[in-house]
Amino acid sequence: MIPAGLLRAQAAPDQPTGTQPPTVAGKLVFDVASIRQNKTDNSSHSNFSLDNGNAYFTLDKSTAVNPNGGYFSATGIPLLRFIIFAYNLTGTQELAIRFNFWSGTSSNVPKWAADERFDIEARSEDTPMPTKDQVRQMMRSLLEDRFKLAVHMETRQVPVFALVLDKPGTTGPQLRQHAADDSCAEAVRSDSQPESVAAPSSKTHEGLPTVCGVIAHLPPSAPGFLKFGGRNVTLATFASSLPTQTGMIRVPRPVIDRTGLGGKFDFSLEWSPERDNPASDSDASGPTLFQAMKDQLGLKLEPQKGPVDVMVIDHIEHPTEN
Repeated sequence: MIPAGLLRAQAAPDQPTGTQPPTVAGKLVFDVASIRQNKTDNSSHSNFSLDNGNAYFTLDKSTAVNPNGGYFSATGIPLLRFIIFAYNLTGTQELAIRFNFWSGTSSNVPKWAADERFDIEARSEDTPMPTKDQVRQMMRSLLEDRFKLAVHMETRQVPVFALVLDKPGTTGPQLRQHAADDSCAEAVRSDSQPESVAAPSSKTHEGLPTVCGVIAHLPPSAPGFLKFGGRNVTLATFASSLPTQTGMIRVPRPVIDRTGLGGKFDFSLEWSPERDNPASDSDASGPTLFQAMKDQLGLKLEPQKGPVDVMVIDHIEHPTEN
């Protein structure tokens, strides 16, 4: 039963049967969709995880994560959040589009697209369990159709921090190649739960996140410390997550991986944020962030210029009526 008010988003005369969503002009689309601006102060929620699926919670593209079949419902979500989800932006790209903070990475985002919140209800009727990647593509089609969204990607040479080895050929004790025989847990969670990565996870596997592909905050070993870690992640993913996981003030440039190390890794990193604050009169113990990176991971950051892919919004409008 389609909720009242849902209207057909795009005409789809030749809808495939089975689990493949309908297509229009080669694009995956929802069968029906309704979009309304939300002017309340109520909390945001969604029946489908809108994680950007990179630095914070990575899922296999074939993993079906929607417990509600082909029905999608999101309430009070900023438009920019839908864009980040639909285009599967990396951690670096997400920060660049959210904040005009880094030199040379402005994305031309109008203020209303970042501030105004929307409710979206949509359904893919012939797809009882679409994958997350399929929902991304359907959301992209919806944004293009109803918000007239047009974007392009640019590669810009901007000031960055290069993630490099502190000593050639050597990694630290808390950074190790992911074991081939490590059977990773499946990413199963309720999509109605908050998606914040700020709260430490109570579920760990040998001190690391239970689910592979995750970079998440972890319980620290002592009060006042911060700790995060990941299993089966690339160093490119680790690099792009650093400004978010540690704060853009501490890491005020995009970070790109120039370690030369391929494959995927398990790691954990713990430090004392008070030691990073020059204005603090605290006698806190523990390493600074950059000392912890060297001692625990064998990595450091070097100021350089390097390529950063940035999404630029060419055109966007308030949504057409339902």
